[in-house]
Amino acid sequence: MDLTLTEVLDVLLRAEDESGKQRDSAKREAEEVMRRAQERFACDREARLKAAHSDAMAQIESARKSAEMEALHIAEMGRRGRERMRENYDRKAPALIARMAEDIAARYASRGD
Repeated sequence: MDLTLTEVLDVLLRAEDESGKQRDSAKREAEEVMRRAQERFACDREARLKAAHSDAMAQIESARKSAEMEALHIAEMGRRGRERMRENYDRKAPALIARMAEDIAARYASRGD
């Protein structure tokens, strides 16, 4: 099988064209793989950010509810404290006032006024 120089050059040129096409095809495929990988990475990053945001909002809501419950508890303790003070006053004040009135009356009586 003797090939002429022209035939050899023709085969070499076609091989070069084919290798150029394969190179271009491989480059396009590599670019597509990179694009898909970047899209997946961006989607994963967005999902992680959404999850972190959701977790943060849940923690904030939990802290808010805890603070509200604590505030209600403190307000209730204050109300009970005021109630106990009023009960103590109502229970002890009449006797105290009566004693003070007796002491004042005894002082005036001892002066002779």
